[in-house]
Amino acid sequence: MAGKKAAGPRFSSADARELWAEATSTYEMAAHERLILKGACTALDKIAALEDELDGASLMSKGSMGQDVANPLLGELRQTQAAFDRAMKQLALPDADGEDAGSSRSSSARAAAEARWGTGG
Repeated sequence: MAGKKAAGPRFSSADARELWAEATSTYEMAAHERLILKGACTALDKIAALEDELDGASLMSKGSMGQDVANPLLGELRQTQAAFDRAMKQLALPDADGEDAGSSRSSSARAAAEARWGTGG
């Protein structure tokens, strides 16, 4: 159907839907950047589902030999959060000041080094 804008992906968590809507309405993105954003939003969906599963669940479970071990969902949650962080870092969307995340960190580090060592111009 010509002239119709393709609907975005469907996400189950409010955080993912909000991130997708805000990022796609605010920034012009190339196809590869939209795929990275989709991955980040999918990770948010998975994080929400894992947090729901862990809500009220024991943080410990029994291992194969009957020993206490961390609930396996904790490791999955940690990995998914790391995947989300990597995707967002890869996108490097500008912050409210118009600087991308990397450049603001670099500016902060540069200012700290200048204060510490008296360098800079």
